[in-house]
Amino acid sequence: MFYGQFCENIYTAKGKQWCAPVSAQQYHLGGEVTFTHRLYRLYHFGLRLAAALLPIRTPHVYAGQQAVSQWLCEVKKQNLRTLLVVSDPGIVALNLQQPIIAALHQQGINTVLYSDVEANPGIPCIEHGVSCYQQHHCQGIIAIGGGSVMDCGKLIAARIARPSKSLQQMQGLFKVLRPLVPLYAVPTTAGTGSEVTVAAVVSDHKRQIKFAINDLCLVPKGVLLLPELTLGLSPQLSATTAIDALTHAIESYIGINATRFSKAKSVAATKLILSNLPLVYQQPNHIDARMHMLWAAFYAGQAFTRTSVGYVHAIAHQLGALYGIGHGLANALLLAPVLNAYGQRIDAQLTALAQQTLAANSDAQDMRAAIATLLHDCAIPSTIAQLRQEDIATIAKRVIAEAHPDYPVPCFFNQHDIETILYSLLPQQQHSKQTNEQQSLAGQYR
Repeated sequence: MFYGQFCENIYTAKGKQWCAPVSAQQYHLGGEVTFTHRLYRLYHFGLRLAAALLPIRTPHVYAGQQAVSQWLCEVKKQNLRTLLVVSDPGIVALNLQQPIIAALHQQGINTVLYSDVEANPGIPCIEHGVSCYQQHHCQGIIAIGGGSVMDCGKLIAARIARPSKSLQQMQGLFKVLRPLVPLYAVPTTAGTGSEVTVAAVVSDHKRQIKFAINDLCLVPKGVLLLPELTLGLSPQLSATTAIDALTHAIESYIGINATRFSKAKSVAATKLILSNLPLVYQQPNHIDARMHMLWAAFYAGQAFTRTSVGYVHAIAHQLGALYGIGHGLANALLLAPVLNAYGQRIDAQLTALAQQTLAANSDAQDMRAAIATLLHDCAIPSTIAQLRQEDIATIAKRVIAEAHPDYPVPCFFNQHDIETILYSLLPQQQHSKQTNEQQSLAGQYR
Protein backbone atom coordinates (compact mmCIF):
# COMPACT_ATOMS: atom_id res chain seq x y z
CA MET A 1 0.00 0.00 0.00
CA PHE A 2 1.32 3.39 -0.96
CA TYR A 3 0.13 5.43 2.02
CA GLY A 4 2.43 5.61 5.03
CA GLN A 5 5.52 5.73 2.84
CA PHE A 6 6.50 8.07 0.06
CA CYS A 7 6.71 5.84 -2.97
CA GLU A 8 7.82 2.48 -4.24
CA ASN A 9 10.32 3.92 -6.69
CA ILE A 10 12.57 6.69 -5.44
CA TYR A 11 15.36 7.87 -7.66
CA THR A 12 18.49 9.07 -5.92
CA ALA A 13 20.71 11.62 -7.58
CA LYS A 14 23.91 10.13 -6.20
CA GLY A 15 23.51 6.48 -7.04
CA LYS A 16 21.24 6.80 -10.07
CA GLN A 17 19.34 3.81 -8.71
CA TRP A 18 15.78 3.07 -7.75
CA CYS A 19 15.71 2.32 -4.06
CA ALA A 20 13.35 0.84 -1.52
CA PRO A 21 10.48 2.76 0.07
CA VAL A 22 11.54 5.56 2.37
CA SER A 23 9.42 6.86 5.21
CA ALA A 24 8.51 10.52 5.45
CA GLN A 25 10.82 10.88 8.44
CA GLN A 26 13.80 9.85 6.32
CA TYR A 27 12.97 11.66 3.12
CA HIS A 28 11.70 14.94 1.85
CA LEU A 29 11.67 17.02 -1.29
CA GLY A 30 12.49 20.70 -1.46
CA GLY A 31 15.34 22.31 0.35
CA GLU A 32 17.29 24.99 -1.47
CA VAL A 33 15.91 28.45 -0.73
CA THR A 34 16.68 30.92 -3.49
CA PHE A 35 16.55 34.70 -3.54
CA THR A 36 13.28 34.42 -5.45
CA HIS A 37 11.86 32.28 -2.67
CA ARG A 38 12.78 34.98 -0.16
CA LEU A 39 10.85 37.48 -2.25
CA TYR A 40 7.91 35.09 -2.23
CA ARG A 41 8.07 35.05 1.57
CA LEU A 42 7.82 38.83 1.64
CA TYR A 43 4.75 38.53 -0.55
CA HIS A 44 3.32 35.91 1.81
CA PHE A 45 3.89 38.25 4.74
CA GLY A 46 1.89 40.88 2.88
CA LEU A 47 -0.92 38.39 2.32
CA ARG A 48 -0.91 37.55 6.02
CA LEU A 49 -1.26 41.21 6.94
CA ALA A 50 -4.02 41.64 4.40
CA ALA A 51 -5.93 38.65 5.74
CA ALA A 52 -5.66 40.07 9.25
CA LEU A 53 -6.84 43.52 8.22
CA LEU A 54 -9.38 42.85 5.50
CA PRO A 55 -13.03 42.47 6.55
CA ILE A 56 -13.66 38.89 5.41
CA ARG A 57 -17.37 38.43 5.94
CA THR A 58 -18.80 35.30 7.53
CA PRO A 59 -22.10 34.44 5.84
CA HIS A 60 -25.19 34.07 7.95
CA VAL A 61 -25.75 30.37 8.58
CA TYR A 62 -29.23 28.88 8.54
CA ALA A 63 -29.11 25.40 10.07
CA GLY A 64 -31.53 23.06 11.77
CA GLN A 65 -35.19 22.30 11.24
CA GLN A 66 -36.18 25.96 10.82
CA ALA A 67 -33.36 26.82 8.41
CA VAL A 68 -35.46 27.25 5.27
CA SER A 69 -38.23 29.26 6.96
CA GLN A 70 -35.69 31.56 8.60
CA TRP A 71 -33.93 32.09 5.29
CA LEU A 72 -37.24 32.85 3.54
CA CYS A 73 -37.87 35.66 6.03
CA GLU A 74 -34.54 37.19 5.00
CA VAL A 75 -35.36 36.89 1.29
CA LYS A 76 -38.75 38.53 1.77
CA LYS A 77 -37.19 41.41 3.72
CA GLN A 78 -35.05 42.17 0.68
CA ASN A 79 -38.12 42.23 -1.57
CA LEU A 80 -36.55 39.79 -4.03
CA ARG A 81 -39.13 38.79 -6.63
CA THR A 82 -37.16 36.40 -8.86
CA LEU A 83 -34.18 34.22 -7.98
CA LEU A 84 -31.91 32.31 -10.32
CA VAL A 85 -31.55 28.77 -8.96
CA VAL A 86 -28.16 27.42 -10.04
CA SER A 87 -27.76 23.66 -9.92
CA ASP A 88 -26.59 20.69 -11.96
CA PRO A 89 -28.22 17.73 -13.74
CA GLY A 90 -27.43 15.33 -10.89
CA ILE A 91 -29.17 17.50 -8.31
CA VAL A 92 -32.17 17.96 -10.58
CA ALA A 93 -32.37 14.22 -11.27
CA LEU A 94 -32.61 13.66 -7.51
CA ASN A 95 -35.05 16.59 -7.22
CA LEU A 96 -33.07 18.01 -4.31
CA GLN A 97 -33.74 21.58 -5.37
CA GLN A 98 -37.52 21.18 -5.41
CA PRO A 99 -38.33 21.67 -1.70
CA ILE A 100 -36.50 25.00 -1.69
CA ILE A 101 -38.12 26.09 -4.96
CA ALA A 102 -41.55 25.10 -3.62
CA ALA A 103 -40.96 27.06 -0.41
CA LEU A 104 -40.01 30.13 -2.46
CA HIS A 105 -43.12 29.82 -4.62
CA GLN A 106 -45.32 29.58 -1.53
CA GLN A 107 -43.96 32.99 -0.53
CA GLY A 108 -44.70 34.45 -3.95
CA ILE A 109 -41.07 34.45 -5.07
CA ASN A 110 -40.44 33.34 -8.65
CA THR A 111 -37.55 31.09 -9.62
CA VAL A 112 -35.63 30.39 -12.80
CA LEU A 113 -33.73 27.10 -12.85
CA TYR A 114 -30.30 27.01 -14.50
CA SER A 115 -29.15 23.41 -14.16
CA ASP A 116 -26.53 23.08 -16.90
CA VAL A 117 -23.57 23.35 -14.53
CA GLU A 118 -20.86 20.83 -15.36
CA ALA A 119 -18.15 19.40 -13.17
CA ASN A 120 -15.18 21.78 -13.28
CA PRO A 121 -17.38 24.47 -14.93
CA GLY A 122 -15.89 26.24 -17.89
CA ILE A 123 -16.22 29.81 -19.08
CA PRO A 124 -19.16 29.09 -21.46
CA CYS A 125 -21.07 27.49 -18.57
CA ILE A 126 -20.73 30.69 -16.55
CA GLU A 127 -21.67 32.91 -19.48
CA HIS A 128 -24.82 30.89 -20.20
CA GLY A 129 -25.83 31.39 -16.58
CA VAL A 130 -25.28 35.13 -16.91
CA SER A 131 -27.52 35.20 -19.99
CA CYS A 132 -30.22 33.26 -18.15
CA TYR A 133 -30.07 35.69 -15.20
CA GLN A 134 -30.37 38.72 -17.46
CA GLN A 135 -33.02 37.27 -19.75
CA HIS A 136 -35.39 36.58 -16.85
CA HIS A 137 -34.59 39.79 -14.93
CA CYS A 138 -33.51 37.95 -11.80
CA GLN A 139 -32.63 39.83 -8.63
CA GLY A 140 -30.58 37.27 -6.75
CA ILE A 141 -29.00 33.82 -6.91
CA ILE A 142 -29.26 30.66 -4.87
CA ALA A 143 -26.73 27.94 -5.72
CA ILE A 144 -27.81 24.43 -4.71
CA GLY A 145 -25.09 21.86 -5.23
CA GLY A 146 -21.46 21.03 -4.69
CA GLY A 147 -18.40 23.16 -5.20
CA SER A 148 -18.81 23.46 -8.96
CA VAL A 149 -22.35 24.75 -8.59
CA MET A 150 -21.47 27.21 -5.83
CA ASP A 151 -18.46 28.49 -7.77
CA CYS A 152 -20.66 28.88 -10.83
CA GLY A 153 -23.20 30.88 -8.82
CA LYS A 154 -20.44 33.12 -7.47
CA LEU A 155 -18.99 33.76 -10.91
CA ILE A 156 -22.38 34.48 -12.46
CA ALA A 157 -22.87 37.07 -9.71
CA ALA A 158 -19.39 38.49 -10.38
CA ARG A 159 -20.12 38.86 -14.10
CA ILE A 160 -23.44 40.56 -13.31
CA ALA A 161 -21.59 42.98 -11.04
CA ARG A 162 -18.85 43.53 -13.64
CA PRO A 163 -20.54 43.21 -17.05
CA SER A 164 -17.62 44.82 -18.89
CA LYS A 165 -15.00 42.46 -17.42
CA SER A 166 -14.34 38.94 -18.66
CA LEU A 167 -13.65 36.11 -16.26
CA GLN A 168 -10.05 36.07 -17.47
CA GLN A 169 -9.73 39.74 -16.51
CA MET A 170 -10.97 38.92 -13.00
CA GLN A 171 -8.33 36.24 -12.45
CA GLY A 172 -6.25 36.69 -9.33
CA LEU A 173 -6.84 38.91 -6.32
CA PHE A 174 -9.43 41.67 -5.91
CA LYS A 175 -10.40 42.17 -9.55
CA VAL A 176 -14.17 42.29 -8.94
CA LEU A 177 -14.40 44.97 -6.24
CA ARG A 178 -18.13 45.46 -6.58
CA PRO A 179 -21.03 44.37 -4.37
CA LEU A 180 -22.76 41.29 -5.75
CA VAL A 181 -26.45 40.67 -6.14
CA PRO A 182 -27.85 38.72 -3.15
CA LEU A 183 -26.13 35.35 -3.29
CA TYR A 184 -27.02 32.29 -1.21
CA ALA A 185 -25.41 28.86 -1.10
CA VAL A 186 -26.84 25.46 -0.25
CA PRO A 187 -24.03 22.87 -0.22
CA THR A 188 -25.14 19.36 -1.13
CA THR A 189 -21.67 17.95 -0.49
CA ALA A 190 -19.50 18.45 2.57
CA GLY A 191 -16.20 19.40 1.05
CA THR A 192 -15.33 22.46 -0.95
CA GLY A 193 -16.20 25.12 1.60
CA SER A 194 -17.09 27.40 -1.29
CA GLU A 195 -20.09 28.55 0.73
CA VAL A 196 -17.78 30.53 3.02
CA THR A 197 -14.73 31.39 0.90
CA VAL A 198 -13.58 34.40 -1.07
CA ALA A 199 -12.60 32.20 -4.02
CA ALA A 200 -14.18 30.63 -7.08
CA VAL A 201 -12.45 28.41 -9.62
CA VAL A 202 -13.21 28.21 -13.34
CA SER A 203 -11.82 25.99 -16.08
CA ASP A 204 -10.48 27.38 -19.33
CA HIS A 205 -11.02 24.30 -21.48
CA LYS A 206 -9.29 25.81 -24.50
CA ARG A 207 -6.04 26.24 -22.57
CA GLN A 208 -6.67 23.17 -20.39
CA ILE A 209 -6.09 25.10 -17.18
CA LYS A 210 -8.04 26.17 -14.13
CA PHE A 211 -7.75 29.60 -12.59
CA ALA A 212 -9.10 31.21 -9.45
CA ILE A 213 -10.89 34.49 -8.89
CA ASN A 214 -10.52 35.82 -5.34
CA ASP A 215 -12.41 38.75 -3.91
CA LEU A 216 -14.07 39.61 -0.60
CA CYS A 217 -17.39 40.13 -2.34
CA LEU A 218 -17.52 36.46 -3.42
CA VAL A 219 -18.48 35.29 0.08
CA PRO A 220 -22.20 34.43 -0.10
CA LYS A 221 -24.65 36.48 1.90
CA GLY A 222 -26.15 33.39 3.52
CA VAL A 223 -25.67 29.62 3.73
CA LEU A 224 -28.23 26.90 4.33
CA LEU A 225 -26.80 23.76 5.95
CA LEU A 226 -29.36 21.04 5.26
CA PRO A 227 -27.94 17.57 5.98
CA GLU A 228 -30.92 15.83 4.40
CA LEU A 229 -29.73 17.07 1.00
CA THR A 230 -26.50 15.08 1.41
CA LEU A 231 -28.13 11.74 2.22
CA GLY A 232 -28.23 10.69 -1.42
CA LEU A 233 -24.46 10.94 -1.85
CA SER A 234 -22.65 7.69 -2.51
CA PRO A 235 -20.08 6.62 0.08
CA GLN A 236 -17.29 7.29 -2.43
CA LEU A 237 -18.43 10.82 -3.26
CA SER A 238 -19.01 11.52 0.42
CA ALA A 239 -15.44 10.42 1.09
CA THR A 240 -13.70 12.36 -1.67
CA THR A 241 -15.53 15.60 -0.93
CA ALA A 242 -14.80 15.22 2.78
CA ILE A 243 -11.11 14.68 2.08
CA ASP A 244 -11.20 17.90 0.07
CA ALA A 245 -12.31 19.61 3.29
CA LEU A 246 -9.63 17.76 5.24
CA THR A 247 -7.05 18.98 2.74
CA HIS A 248 -8.25 22.55 3.22
CA ALA A 249 -7.86 22.18 6.97
CA ILE A 250 -4.42 20.58 6.85
CA GLU A 251 -2.90 22.79 4.14
CA SER A 252 -4.17 25.83 6.01
CA TYR A 253 -2.71 24.55 9.29
CA ILE A 254 0.77 23.72 7.98
CA GLY A 255 1.10 26.82 5.79
CA ILE A 256 3.28 29.65 7.06
CA ASN A 257 0.34 32.07 7.13
CA ALA A 258 -1.68 30.08 9.66
CA THR A 259 -3.15 32.22 12.44
CA ARG A 260 -4.72 31.46 15.79
CA PHE A 261 -8.17 31.78 14.21
CA SER A 262 -7.38 29.63 11.17
CA LYS A 263 -5.69 26.97 13.30
CA ALA A 264 -8.73 26.74 15.56
CA LYS A 265 -10.98 26.26 12.54
CA SER A 266 -8.59 23.68 11.03
CA VAL A 267 -8.55 21.74 14.29
CA ALA A 268 -12.34 21.78 14.52
CA ALA A 269 -12.71 20.61 10.92
CA THR A 270 -10.06 17.88 11.21
CA LYS A 271 -11.53 16.51 14.41
CA LEU A 272 -15.04 16.37 12.92
CA ILE A 273 -13.85 14.69 9.72
CA LEU A 274 -11.71 12.04 11.39
CA SER A 275 -14.54 11.08 13.73
CA ASN A 276 -17.53 11.39 11.38
CA LEU A 277 -16.35 10.44 7.88
CA PRO A 278 -15.96 6.73 8.75
CA LEU A 279 -19.51 6.82 10.12
CA VAL A 280 -20.87 8.52 6.99
CA TYR A 281 -18.98 6.08 4.77
CA GLN A 282 -20.43 3.05 6.57
CA GLN A 283 -23.87 4.52 7.36
CA PRO A 284 -24.75 7.00 4.58
CA ASN A 285 -28.11 7.89 6.18
CA HIS A 286 -26.64 8.95 9.53
CA ILE A 287 -28.14 12.44 9.66
CA ASP A 288 -26.15 13.70 12.66
CA ALA A 289 -22.83 12.65 11.11
CA ARG A 290 -23.89 14.35 7.87
CA MET A 291 -24.56 17.57 9.78
CA HIS A 292 -21.15 17.36 11.44
CA MET A 293 -19.54 16.95 8.02
CA LEU A 294 -21.28 20.08 6.70
CA TRP A 295 -19.92 22.04 9.65
CA ALA A 296 -16.46 20.54 9.07
CA ALA A 297 -16.45 21.78 5.47
CA PHE A 298 -17.64 25.19 6.66
CA TYR A 299 -14.89 25.46 9.31
CA ALA A 300 -12.22 24.30 6.86
CA GLY A 301 -13.44 26.92 4.40
CA GLN A 302 -13.13 29.59 7.08
CA ALA A 303 -9.56 28.47 7.68
CA PHE A 304 -8.18 28.36 4.16
CA THR A 305 -9.97 31.45 2.89
CA ARG A 306 -7.66 33.37 5.25
CA THR A 307 -4.48 31.37 4.71
CA SER A 308 -4.79 29.83 1.22
CA VAL A 309 -3.76 26.28 0.34
CA GLY A 310 -0.65 24.53 -0.98
CA TYR A 311 0.80 22.04 -3.42
CA VAL A 312 -1.97 19.46 -2.98
CA HIS A 313 -4.45 21.91 -4.43
CA ALA A 314 -2.06 23.24 -7.04
CA ILE A 315 -1.56 19.74 -8.45
CA ALA A 316 -5.22 18.80 -8.05
CA HIS A 317 -6.32 21.80 -10.09
CA GLN A 318 -4.11 20.74 -12.98
CA LEU A 319 -5.33 17.14 -12.87
CA GLY A 320 -8.89 18.40 -12.95
CA ALA A 321 -8.22 20.71 -15.87
CA LEU A 322 -6.30 18.14 -17.94
CA TYR A 323 -8.14 14.92 -17.17
CA GLY A 324 -11.47 16.03 -15.70
CA ILE A 325 -10.71 14.33 -12.39
CA GLY A 326 -13.09 15.51 -9.68
CA HIS A 327 -11.50 18.00 -7.33
CA GLY A 328 -12.22 15.99 -4.20
CA LEU A 329 -10.79 12.80 -5.67
CA ALA A 330 -7.70 14.63 -6.93
CA ASN A 331 -7.04 16.00 -3.45
CA ALA A 332 -7.62 12.59 -1.91
CA LEU A 333 -5.07 11.03 -4.29
CA LEU A 334 -2.47 13.69 -3.51
CA LEU A 335 -2.83 14.46 0.20
CA ALA A 336 -0.62 11.69 1.59
CA PRO A 337 2.10 11.89 -1.10
CA VAL A 338 2.52 15.64 -0.70
CA LEU A 339 2.54 15.52 3.11
CA ASN A 340 5.14 12.78 2.96
CA ALA A 341 7.21 14.74 0.46
CA TYR A 342 7.39 17.61 2.94
CA GLY A 343 9.01 15.15 5.32
CA GLN A 344 10.27 16.43 8.66
CA ARG A 345 9.73 20.04 7.64
CA ILE A 346 6.10 19.85 8.76
CA ASP A 347 6.52 17.47 11.69
CA ALA A 348 6.05 20.22 14.27
CA GLN A 349 2.79 21.35 12.66
CA LEU A 350 1.46 17.82 12.23
CA THR A 351 2.37 16.97 15.81
CA ALA A 352 0.47 20.00 17.12
CA LEU A 353 -2.52 19.10 14.94
CA ALA A 354 -2.41 15.47 16.08
CA GLN A 355 -2.29 16.42 19.75
CA GLN A 356 -5.47 18.47 19.33
CA THR A 357 -7.38 16.00 17.18
CA LEU A 358 -6.14 12.50 18.10
CA ALA A 359 -4.57 12.24 21.57
CA ALA A 360 -2.44 14.46 23.76
CA ASN A 361 0.65 12.30 23.28
CA SER A 362 0.29 11.94 19.49
CA ASP A 363 2.97 13.01 17.03
CA ALA A 364 3.39 13.68 13.32
CA GLN A 365 3.62 10.01 12.44
CA ASP A 366 0.33 9.38 14.24
CA MET A 367 -1.26 12.12 12.15
CA ARG A 368 0.13 10.64 8.94
CA ALA A 369 -1.06 7.20 10.02
CA ALA A 370 -4.56 8.50 10.77
CA ILE A 371 -4.74 10.08 7.32
CA ALA A 372 -3.42 6.90 5.67
CA THR A 373 -5.98 4.79 7.52
CA LEU A 374 -8.80 7.11 6.51
CA LEU A 375 -7.74 7.02 2.86
CA HIS A 376 -7.46 3.24 2.94
CA ASP A 377 -10.82 2.76 4.64
CA CYS A 378 -12.46 5.03 2.05
CA ALA A 379 -10.93 3.01 -0.81
CA ILE A 380 -8.90 5.88 -2.23
CA PRO A 381 -6.59 4.55 -4.98
CA SER A 382 -2.83 4.82 -4.60
CA THR A 383 -2.26 5.74 -8.26
CA ILE A 384 -3.93 8.03 -10.79
CA ALA A 385 -5.34 5.93 -13.62
CA GLN A 386 -5.58 8.85 -16.07
CA LEU A 387 -2.07 10.16 -15.47
CA ARG A 388 0.27 9.85 -18.46
CA GLN A 389 4.01 10.08 -18.22
CA GLU A 390 4.24 12.42 -21.21
CA ASP A 391 2.02 14.97 -19.40
CA ILE A 392 4.02 15.14 -16.19
CA ALA A 393 6.44 17.91 -17.17
CA THR A 394 3.59 20.12 -18.40
CA ILE A 395 1.57 19.51 -15.26
CA ALA A 396 4.56 20.30 -13.06
CA LYS A 397 5.21 23.58 -14.87
CA ARG A 398 1.60 24.61 -14.38
CA VAL A 399 1.69 23.63 -10.72
CA ILE A 400 4.69 25.86 -10.08
CA ALA A 401 3.05 28.72 -12.00
CA GLU A 402 -0.07 28.42 -9.84
CA ALA A 403 1.62 27.91 -6.48
CA HIS A 404 4.39 30.51 -6.79
CA PRO A 405 4.11 33.03 -5.32
CA ASP A 406 0.46 32.87 -4.27
CA TYR A 407 0.48 29.85 -1.93
CA PRO A 408 2.31 30.27 1.43
CA VAL A 409 3.59 26.70 1.43
CA PRO A 410 5.69 25.33 4.32
CA CYS A 411 8.67 24.85 2.01
CA PHE A 412 9.28 25.30 -1.69
CA PHE A 413 9.26 22.54 -4.28
CA ASN A 414 10.70 22.99 -7.74
CA GLN A 415 9.45 21.51 -10.99
CA HIS A 416 11.50 18.34 -10.56
CA ASP A 417 10.03 17.83 -7.10
CA ILE A 418 6.50 18.03 -8.47
CA GLU A 419 7.44 15.65 -11.27
CA THR A 420 8.75 13.18 -8.69
CA ILE A 421 5.48 13.21 -6.77
CA LEU A 422 3.57 12.66 -10.00
CA TYR A 423 5.85 9.83 -11.13
CA SER A 424 5.10 8.05 -7.87
CA LEU A 425 1.39 8.16 -8.77
CA LEU A 426 1.69 6.71 -12.28
CA PRO A 427 -0.18 3.45 -12.87
CA GLN A 428 2.22 0.59 -12.24
CA GLN A 429 2.42 -0.52 -15.87
CA GLN A 430 3.80 2.88 -16.85
CA HIS A 431 6.51 2.55 -14.21
CA SER A 432 7.79 -0.63 -15.81
CA LYS A 433 7.70 0.82 -19.33
CA GLN A 434 9.30 4.16 -18.60
CA THR A 435 12.14 3.47 -16.17
CA ASN A 436 14.78 4.98 -18.44
CA GLU A 437 12.84 8.21 -18.87
CA GLN A 438 12.22 8.47 -15.14
CA GLN A 439 15.91 8.04 -14.44
CA SER A 440 16.70 11.09 -16.59
CA LEU A 441 15.37 13.33 -13.81
CA ALA A 442 18.40 14.99 -12.27
CA GLY A 443 19.28 16.23 -8.82
CA GLN A 444 15.88 16.47 -7.24
CA TYR A 445 16.85 14.84 -3.97
CA ARG A 446 18.74 16.67 -1.34
